Amino acid sequence: MTEEFQTPKIAEGQSVFVSQGQQVRALHAANSASAAAGTLQSKNVRIHSRRTSIRLEPEMWTALKEIASLESCSIHDLCGAVHDLKEPGASFTAALRVFLMEYYRAAAKASPQVHSIRQRLKGEKETHDWASAEGTRQTGG
Repeated sequence: MTEEFQTPKIAEGQSVFVSQGQQVRALHAANSASAAAGTLQSKNVRIHSRRTSIRLEPEMWTALKEIASLESCSIHDLCGAVHDLKEPGASFTAALRVFLMEYYRAAAKASPQVHSIRQRLKGEKETHDWASAEGTRQTGG
């Protein structure tokens, strides 16, 4: 017997019942539709002298190109370095995504603008904490 779930009302006074399987199919269709916007792109890269295919989101390919340009190297050289330094048994594509994130995280930490924003946020938090402590003292709490 299929378990029934009630969905939110569609029209005033009208409810729609769907099976769990229908909900799963609907969720899968919705996820597939949203994933289509960020579909993976397959491209070939050379890791040393070996050619391999990598599937990444368009934004990841853009980041890889930007970093290669900033580091004055080719995408192939960058991929070779990531491949050589990845953990044994780790997926190369996963290692590449982690590298891209870590590269930008390190850049953000070194950025004077990010430092200024962090300092301001820290100052606002300290001001908020101080004001909360003063309010507690004044109200006798």
